[in-house]
Amino acid sequence: MSVYNEIIGQKRQIEQLERARQNGRVAHAYLFFGPDGVGKERVAFAFARALNCESSQNAPCGNCESCRKIEKGAHPDVRLVASEKTMVDRGLIEQEKGRLPSAQIRNAQLDELSDLFRHRPYLGRWKVVVVVDADLMNPNSQNRFLKTLEEPSSDSVIILVTAHPEALLPTVRSRCQALAFGPLSTDQVSGFLENRRALDGKRARVLAAMAQGSLGRAEAIASGDVLEERDGLVAGFARVLGGDLADVLAVAEEYSKGRDQARDALNLLEIWCRDLLLCKLGVSAELLVNQDRRDAVADQAAELSSRRVLGWIDSIRRTRSGFRVNANPKMSLESLFLGMRNN
Repeated sequence: MSVYNEIIGQKRQIEQLERARQNGRVAHAYLFFGPDGVGKERVAFAFARALNCESSQNAPCGNCESCRKIEKGAHPDVRLVASEKTMVDRGLIEQEKGRLPSAQIRNAQLDELSDLFRHRPYLGRWKVVVVVDADLMNPNSQNRFLKTLEEPSSDSVIILVTAHPEALLPTVRSRCQALAFGPLSTDQVSGFLENRRALDGKRARVLAAMAQGSLGRAEAIASGDVLEERDGLVAGFARVLGGDLADVLAVAEEYSKGRDQARDALNLLEIWCRDLLLCKLGVSAELLVNQDRRDAVADQAAELSSRRVLGWIDSIRRTRSGFRVNANPKMSLESLFLGMRNN
């Protein structure tokens, strides 16, 4: 069975790549863009395996030497480029003592690719570079990478993977064939959670809706106590709206131990506000994400205006975007909650 069959969703994207491979029209550079956790990187490496697979009938077969080496990250012609932080988080490199790993893709990492592109493939037919979170290249690094994109060898493929294509320079985007990846359906994500995580159907459905089409996010929240965390956040949000200034500051501090915690809290809060808005608009309760808290959503929505909730959602998104440029989590949440309270 082809490795492609193990990937949930993204059938159209896989078919497009396979047509290009089989017709000998593989682009020298691709831009895979779409939400986090929907399979962009998995498709990229499956495509690398298909390009180098030794099977003529079932590529990528997953069983030949090339396929196995790519899966293990040991193929000499296939490289992963990611930020130092990502590499440390994945256990691919060790963190240096006394120094935080860089959250950006560095020039030195890009320069190391020159040796790969200078030679013919060692083992396979194609040299493939997958740049994960390509938006973590700063403008200087992107300009430096342009030469690589402009002067590819005929046996090379570069795949830029990102959830933020707008952060890439127009000159970078224009040199890539863009392939959009959409969110997975709630049925696809909940089915995965039921089959792979052995969750009961009701809980899987709620978590899948919370994941908003992201399998990666679904896996992350399924391994924790996200529903309990949501309940705590909703209670804290009620304190923000109905308490005094001390409550606002206390809730902001509680959810700002780090950017990841603050970002996760804002994701849950945005979903809650989205349900409030749908409830105000009279949409069927079946479309709510927080299915298990329908009554609480309806009760809070009854006291709000649609305009106010829309303003909250916009503020949440702007605050979360600030974390990408190193905004202070505590001060950001304080400002957000004060604004939501007074809006």
